[in-house]
Amino acid sequence: DKDLTELRLTTKPGLVPPYYADMPNSFQGLMDSERKYLTAYKKTPVSTDIKYFFKAFYNIIFKKARSK
Repeated sequence: DKDLTELRLTTKPGLVPPYYADMPNSFQGLMDSERKYLTAYKKTPVSTDIKYFFKAFYNIIFKKARSK
């Protein structure tokens, strides 16, 4: 989507992609996950990164989330 593209272009990349924190099942879910992360990041960047880091860490270590 055009609005998601604008959000992505105006935001620096983070440590961990939101994919690993939210684990979406579809392309639309992936876009919604990105939009949710970028919107939260614009409001509170540090706390958003910390929250997403620990969610992703939990999913990777305990739920065995891996890239395909």
